Amino acid sequence: MKLLTTIILLGSSIIVFGQKAHFIGEHAEGGIIYYLYQDSSGKEHGLVVSLKNLGRDVEWGPKDKDVENCASTWDGQSNTQAILMATRDTSKAAGLCDSYSGEGYDDWYLPAIYELQTINMNLFSVEKALDAIEGADEIEMNLYWSSTQSNAASAWFFSFYDSKPTNYYDKTSKTLVRAVRSF
Repeated sequence: MKLLTTIILLGSSIIVFGQKAHFIGEHAEGGIIYYLYQDSSGKEHGLVVSLKNLGRDVEWGPKDKDVENCASTWDGQSNTQAILMATRDTSKAAGLCDSYSGEGYDDWYLPAIYELQTINMNLFSVEKALDAIEGADEIEMNLYWSSTQSNAASAWFFSFYDSKPTNYYDKTSKTLVRAVRSF
């Protein structure tokens, strides 16, 4: 498969489209890259999942507290900040991700529901990469919290054993937490 590269000259600037510096399943940027895209200027960006689970029996947050600006299905970073502003609790899922530092990076957050779903879409590449790293935790065929609030009583989590998002547990239920970051 050939990669088509387009070069555009704008004055003294050169913009190169089509070149990729990273790949899905690469151990880089603090974890395993599981999503890549290029912005309109051709700059590459992506999402990275941490090498470790940050907790096994972790609550999302207080039950029956409606967190404002926390319903994004794709922007876990803003959801995480909204949760922390509303709860100030660093022992729950969002706080664990926010305080995590892995491989020199400290800008981790609790992923939104579609960010978790995207990990699942690339699970083969992610698992293969994690398996090659000594001390890394596999993505368990279990439930992981997302930062996406469903309503005052519940938040979305992703089930890796049946590959779907759901929200039938309340926010005080205890499940797994994994951090992500963007670059």
